[in-house]
Order: sequence, then C-alpha cells, then structure tokens
Amino acid sequence: MVVGQVRFHPSPPTPAPTERRPPRAVAGAFLFLSGCGVIPSVNILGSFFPAWLISIVIGVILTVISHQAFVLTKIAPYLRPAAILYPCLILLWTLTTWLVVFAS
Repeated sequence: MVVGQVRFHPSPPTPAPTERRPPRAVAGAFLFLSGCGVIPSVNILGSFFPAWLISIVIGVILTVISHQAFVLTKIAPYLRPAAILYPCLILLWTLTTWLVVFAS
C-alpha cells in the first residue's frame, strides 16, 4: 500500500499464544528440579519451620555473641570495616549451623 510517497508493508502475522512452546532448555531444567522436593523442617510447638530459617536465627545469635566476645577481649576496634565483617560472620555461623545440625 502506498500513501503519498511512503510505502507501508503489512506486518507479518504473529503466532497465537497457544502455538508458543517453551524453549527446550527450560523444559529440560525441570528434570533437575526434582531433587528440590524435600525441604528439611523442624517442628517447634506444632508449627513447622524451615531449617534454613532456624540456621539464620542461630547465625545471628552467634554473631551477637561473637561481637560481645570481641568487645570483652578489646579487639573490636581493630576489626574494620564492620559493615563487611558482621554480615560475613552471620554467613559463616549460618552455614556452619546448617552443616553441623542439618546435614545428614
């Protein structure tokens, strides 16, 4: 179709949404997700909590205890930068708790 001196081409038809298929990589990924079916959980007073949540809480508590130990031994002022140290300590204690308590 020509309008003035500009030529317009009709756009190619788009496939209907029902004709689309997921890529093979996405379909193949579901084969490896079958191992994620069992989530370790802990029964506390009738409520089930995921083990990772308990590990994080224990990691934070152990980091607070570590900070108090650093203050008592007077090495806390030398541990810098605190913005990196304490999140790393939380990660260390969390993963250690996960490996010691829940790895079976």
